[in-house]
Amino acid sequence: MCDREKQHRNLENGNGTGCASQKTGWGRVKRAALTFLLFSMAALTACAPAETPKPQEKTVLQLWHYWDREDSRQCLAKLIREFNETHEDIEIQANYIADEDFKKRLVLAASEGEQPDLAVVDSSDIQYYDKVGILEDLSTEIREEDYLSRALISCRTKDGRIVGLPLGLNCLIFYYNEDILKQAGVKPPKTLEEFVTAAEAVTSDRVSGCAFPALQSEESSYCFLPILWNYGGSLAQIDSPAGKAAFGFLKQLAENGALSEDNVNMTISDIVWEFANENIAMAFMTSSYENEIREKNPNLNFAVAKLPCGENSITISGGEVLTVTCREHEEIAREFVRFMEQAEQAEECLDSMGYLAARRDLLKKQIQDDPAKKDYWNYLEQAKLREMKAYWPSLSMEIAKSINRVILGQDAPDELEQLSERISRIRRENYEKE
Repeated sequence: MCDREKQHRNLENGNGTGCASQKTGWGRVKRAALTFLLFSMAALTACAPAETPKPQEKTVLQLWHYWDREDSRQCLAKLIREFNETHEDIEIQANYIADEDFKKRLVLAASEGEQPDLAVVDSSDIQYYDKVGILEDLSTEIREEDYLSRALISCRTKDGRIVGLPLGLNCLIFYYNEDILKQAGVKPPKTLEEFVTAAEAVTSDRVSGCAFPALQSEESSYCFLPILWNYGGSLAQIDSPAGKAAFGFLKQLAENGALSEDNVNMTISDIVWEFANENIAMAFMTSSYENEIREKNPNLNFAVAKLPCGENSITISGGEVLTVTCREHEEIAREFVRFMEQAEQAEECLDSMGYLAARRDLLKKQIQDDPAKKDYWNYLEQAKLREMKAYWPSLSMEIAKSINRVILGQDAPDELEQLSERISRIRRENYEKE
């Protein structure tokens, strides 16, 4: 057989040397390419940055308050920061709402389902908020035996539930600038009549004899009620001779220039600032402001005393309450209440905000360590409370409106008769609803 025929047979049988060598070559190329690809992928994998886990999303809670004092805000911010740092998955954010707008904003937000999770509220408004239906029951979070009955009474609903953590107590007291009175040859007044005379005597182009928070808010009625009580009056008989004497006290001060019309736009915090800067000689302010005044003006020579209402001077007590106002994050909000209820946090709050303690153990320590706190407690222990009614905010606003008009000289001849009728109407309407 010729060589060409052998080659032809070999090709037909697939054994030709040309075809075999071609297959062998392609196999080597494929293996090399595959090896290169595998090494490349390994290299890329080795060089790629490690995938970082996504941070866990935090549950954000809103806390509303109306504190306009810098010390109070800083203390609250510090306590919230400490809580957030120990709860990686929780963040509480504080939001300031002006006192005169607070109740309206909170109730409106609740009606739209947008209320905050927590709120610091005035103790006199607890019954109102509870009737609206925005306060959660905190009875299981608070050990009643640890707190003063005076503090808990404002946190308790008609059916016995405790719906707030009392943060502290205060009362209304008398502040006066000793140097201004001394320079005018005036002794510190002991009665309301002496107060009017002293205020007129020390008033000048630079100094107002006294101040009163007449902005239409809870502060206005809070400061007025002790004046009414010490004249022997009551809201039930606001148009009585005692009621007329109480409003006449403010009217006389305003008409004689000792009480400026500017007061209708002032809060207690505004008055504190003016008093610290020696622009006001005398004022009725809460006991919690003493330390703040000394910080604002360390050289100010001033004193504090019981309200100048005679030997049996009557004052008013108040305070703030931490509440849970939303069910969406209720368990987390309760955790913050438990945090604030602990002695360490409660004591820090008291020191910064100038409160008297609502907790028995902390109050005992306060009055042992500080004689001034002991004097405050002796006075506060006999203090009266505002009416614990759901309709109290409405009564309070009517009182504030009349105070405002009296100071501006815009009161009607029958102002107190009209006020008495408005008060009676509010009581009747709410009695019928109940």
